[in-house]
Amino acid sequence: MPIYEFKCKKCGNVFEEIFRSSSEKIAVSCPVCKSKKAEKMMSVFGGKIGNTMPGGCSSCSATSCSTS
Repeated sequence: MPIYEFKCKKCGNVFEEIFRSSSEKIAVSCPVCKSKKAEKMMSVFGGKIGNTMPGGCSSCSATSCSTS
């Protein structure tokens, strides 16, 4: 089930809605002011890319990915 992020055009509240499928069309209303004028926002995707094995990855010579 995809989760989409919306921003209310009336009060500026940012909120999320869960859809059953990416093609589902439902009316979205702001949970704060109840306005139906909300726009879908571009959301960032969180994830890890690369080798997850201990000892680092093949793109550098470091043994960990910490920045400290």
